[in-house]
Amino acid sequence: MSMTRDSRLGLLAVLVLGWLLPVTGTFAAELHPGYVGSTACAECHADQHAAWTGSHHDLAMQLATAETVLGNFDDAGFKLDGVTTRFFRDGDRFMVRTQGADGGTADFVVHYVFGIDPLQQLLLELPGGRLQAFGVAWDARPEGQGGQRWYHLYPDDPPRPGDRLHWSAPDQNWNHMCAECHSTDLLKLYDAASDSYATSYAEIDVGCEACHGPAAGHVTWARQPVRDADPRLAILLDERKGVSWRPDPASGQPRRSMPHTNTKEIGTCARCHSRRGRLTESYRHGAQVGNSPRVATLTPGLSQPDGQVLDEVYVYGSFLQSRMYAAGGTCSDCHQPHTFKWRADGAAPCA
Repeated sequence: MSMTRDSRLGLLAVLVLGWLLPVTGTFAAELHPGYVGSTACAECHADQHAAWTGSHHDLAMQLATAETVLGNFDDAGFKLDGVTTRFFRDGDRFMVRTQGADGGTADFVVHYVFGIDPLQQLLLELPGGRLQAFGVAWDARPEGQGGQRWYHLYPDDPPRPGDRLHWSAPDQNWNHMCAECHSTDLLKLYDAASDSYATSYAEIDVGCEACHGPAAGHVTWARQPVRDADPRLAILLDERKGVSWRPDPASGQPRRSMPHTNTKEIGTCARCHSRRGRLTESYRHGAQVGNSPRVATLTPGLSQPDGQVLDEVYVYGSFLQSRMYAAGGTCSDCHQPHTFKWRADGAAPCA
């Protein structure tokens, strides 16, 4: 599970996707107008909500509790390159004793866990409202597959304090590097004068409104005894409505039953499933990709030589050059949109 150092610089290995910290990971209603939370959606969309519950998006970020922490905190130890890390419990708190930014050993509280499969990372708090993705992760795979152990994300060249990839450094900072795609309506809220964050989100995980947009207007519309035709949604992900795939009589190849006229769904997924940099604090659902995130080009170190995705789930650039995209395929042609599992096993989605 090791990678070359060059391929990791932009990766950071933070996968996958209650009571809140006083300054980091908070919810303030005035900062997230129109957001109502996934529970409100479940009132009418029970099946979709049930499918989403327990998905990678639902579990993208969780408070560290006995139910959510997967790793061994029974005074477990991990040693690499002269640095010893200890994982233990302090009452209800999960703790990590390890080398800090100053090179000394200190105890850090695990406030959140990040992802569930194939690994789970820990988010540790540093001053200035910062949450940092710790470099020793829990391998969540079954023991028979080599999992159920602590391991270092950079085993061949573990970064030291001062290195940009050390867990305490900016490149491992949750607020700046990771949070946008693991929570809903994430606002970094960095203050340059104090060099601190007051990061806020509408929902801790990737909820319904992360993809469908703020739903307050839709909920109001749905609760009316008489409704008009406008569902008051920020974006309607309806690219596959009424669409089927059938063999072309001439070529035998699959053909979409109607032309692909928009890329709303693909653009929604691309917001996080692409190599990109964020240009603005706000995000407008339904906007063209590139209006908010700046999508990276297919370049060495970010992609395979033939343009395929190099690592993780940043598949947008590769998908754009595929024959399936050219034929009108969308993400949900193969992936179930709420469980995010394949629609069928093996090569069956292609068939």
